This record gives sequence, structure tokens and C-alpha cells, in this order.
Amino acid sequence: MATSDIDIHKLRALVNHIPAAIYRCRGDASFTLEFFSDGVEKLTGYPVSYFLSDRISGYSKLIFPEDWQLLRSVMQEAMDKKERYETEYRIRHKTGEIKWVLETGKGVYDETDQLSYVDGCLLDITERKNAEAALAKTRDEVKRLALVAHNTTNSVMIADADENIIWVNEGYLKISGYTLEELLQKKMGYSLHGAGLDENVYRRMRNSIEAKMAFKEEFISHTKEGNQVWLEVDCQPLIDENGRHIGFMAIETDITLRKNTLRRQEELLQRLQLATDSAEIGIFEIDLTTNEVIWDDRMYEIYGISRDTELSLYKVFGTSLHPDDRERMNQVIGELLSMKKEIDGAVYRILLPDGGIRYIESHAVIKKSESGRIISLIGTNRDITADVLGQEKIRAQNKALRDIAFIQSHEVRKPLANILGMIEILKTTGSISELEIFQHLVDSANELDQQIRTIVNKTNTLDDELFR
Repeated sequence: MATSDIDIHKLRALVNHIPAAIYRCRGDASFTLEFFSDGVEKLTGYPVSYFLSDRISGYSKLIFPEDWQLLRSVMQEAMDKKERYETEYRIRHKTGEIKWVLETGKGVYDETDQLSYVDGCLLDITERKNAEAALAKTRDEVKRLALVAHNTTNSVMIADADENIIWVNEGYLKISGYTLEELLQKKMGYSLHGAGLDENVYRRMRNSIEAKMAFKEEFISHTKEGNQVWLEVDCQPLIDENGRHIGFMAIETDITLRKNTLRRQEELLQRLQLATDSAEIGIFEIDLTTNEVIWDDRMYEIYGISRDTELSLYKVFGTSLHPDDRERMNQVIGELLSMKKEIDGAVYRILLPDGGIRYIESHAVIKKSESGRIISLIGTNRDITADVLGQEKIRAQNKALRDIAFIQSHEVRKPLANILGMIEILKTTGSISELEIFQHLVDSANELDQQIRTIVNKTNTLDDELFR
């Protein structure tokens, strides 16, 4: 065995214990491979024999082309300066996986100062590079989150695993009224206690925090000055890469304006409900883009329809409308939809499912989009059947009274005039011996009596319920 072979075997035995791939290349233009330690198989997935069978390009063809050009440039510059070189690059593992390699090397020169060999070491730094990439990504995300947290109008608070506040953004300081130094001495939930505390909400939040679970709640918070603020809070537990709970992050939105607006709307709705209930008014809305109809409970009562009906309310209205009123109502609705009028009222009749008739007083307004397009029709219905029938009774009674007045003025006064005339004759003559005159007086009195009876009978037939 040649001495060089013995040296190589000794070198291999030595370097195979190093957790890296050790190599020697010739100092020629191609850096022809002379030696690779067994560590190259773990790094590349290929055995040493693979590279010895292709000493010029066996390893270089595993390197990403753009990285190979960089490696050659770095090596050549180091050889020219007789310096050590170090660079990082990517290779393609036999499995197709991308590996990151740290290569360091240095030229070996002969007595004439000519490059004889290049000795070097290849280290697998894939894990480090992945960690660096993950860290860089995390840092970018943290920067973006920090930027969002600082610029958002919402408040952001971070607490540690013991619920101690460790960081808040400017939005939190503005809402709470506290300074950062004051808040760093407080725990999560400090602002909940006081007037307006909802025990059920507080209990749910505490259960979620103790179980290290996310939650979203709305509650009243108290500022440093003691003012009440409605907050919507989305709280998330913070978990590190090892699955360990390290704290909480809460994003809070001031919803005081929204809550106050809703409260005022509810009050208005309650007053409106009271008014409509007292007046027995039904409210409807028709979406003109979909023909969808919304009725309140009173509308169903007015039209005699069950809330569980599967019929289209749009069709219910159309079929309920009395045939004699349909043309007139179509004209009224058409004027609204053509924007000739923005508000209108009408009285019409509807047919009930049992065949009955109701009189409806309706008022409606159009609802427009921001662009001015009509999108819906909103209105009220009131059952005025009793009013209409009552008015008909009044009209009938008025007619009867007019008939009585006619009788009184034309019929009763006629025999009375006769009597008065006879009495005047008697006064003039001073005698009642004339039987004919006396009989005439009797007949006139009887006629007057009969007319009075007729008046009484007509009066007795009047329905005076409305006057009681």
C-alpha cells in the first residue's frame, strides 16, 4: 500500500468523527475532488462513492446555480489573496429537500507558492437558517402588530400569565385616562368594579380567564375619573412555541356611542309601540327590490291572517283588496312609486278570509337609497270599520231626524193651523152653536193627535246608542 493511501485512510478515520463533511480538492481550475469524509452522506443523502465517481461536478451540481456562481467567486478571491473563505449557500438533498450549508476552506500552497489543494469543511446550518427565517418573520409580524396597535383607535392591552398588565397602547391610555406607570401596577379587570357591573358577564369572563380561554364580551368599564364607558372586548390567551401559557392580549373597542344610540332607539321604539298599540295601528314595510313584505303582529290581526301562514304577504295584500277599490289603490301606490308624492293616505276595504269586510285607513312613505332610488315602502294600517259603520248609523239617524222635522214642519202645522183658524172664528162670532164648525174642530184635533202619534212612533224606531 502506498504511503499516500495510508495517509488518506488515517485522515478518513480521523475526520469521520467530526460532525461535518470534510473535503480536499485539487488546486486546478475545476477544484477536482480528492477526498470527502463520510459526513457528506448525511448532508446530501449521497454516499462518498457518488462524488468520487464524478469528482468535478458531483457535488457542484447539487448547489443552486446562482449560489454556485457566488461560491466560485468567493473561493477564487480567497485563493488569490491566500486567505480563508467562508460562505453560505443552498443545496438540493437527494430527497429533494433544500439544505443550507456553511462552507469554510483555505488553500494549501507548495514551495513555489502555487496552489496545490483546497481543504475545507461543510456544515449543515439548515435548522439555524430556518430558525432565522422564522425569527425574521416573527419580528416582521411583531413590527406590523406593534404598528397596528400604536395607530389603531382601539385600545390594546397585554397582561402576563398572572394577569398583571405589562403593556398598553396609546388608545388604551386615552380611553382609560390612566398613565402607563399607573396601569403597570394593575391587573386585568380592574376597571369593571363599580356601578353598572353585570355579575353574569363578570363571571363568564373570570371563568374564561381562569381556563385560559378566549372570550368576547360587552360590559361597562370605569375610567380614572369614574366615568362609565361601554367596551367591546376580544381577549385571547397568549401561548408560546412550546405550548406554555404566557399571558393575555385584549383588544377593546369603545362602543359607548353605539350603546347610547341603541338605547335611544329602543326608547323611541317603545314609545312608538305604545302609540301604535293604543291606536291599534299596524306597521308594514315592502322591499321593492325583492317584494319581501314585513308585517308587525297588528297587521296579521287586521287582515285576519295567522303569523304561521306560508302565503306571501305581498300576495295576501293583493288578494285581500276589495275589487271595487283596487283600481283607485293602484293609482295611489303608483303616484308614490313614481315619486309624484312622498307621503299619502287612503281609505279602502279589504276582504277577510271569512268573507267579512273591513275598512282600512292607510298611510305610507317611500324610503330612498343614498343615490335617490326608491328601495322600500313603509306605512301604517288602521282598522276603521267601527268608525265607518258608526258614521253610517249617524247618517241614517240624521235622515230620520230630517224626516221628523219635515213632518213637524209640514204635517203637524197643517191641522194646528185649522184649529187656530176655527178658534179665531169663534172669537169673532162669539158663538159655538154651529155644529158644522164644532165638528171641524174635532176632526182637526183628531188629525193632530194622529200626526203626533206618528212622530212618537218614528222617534221610537231610532237607534240612539251613539248618543248614550
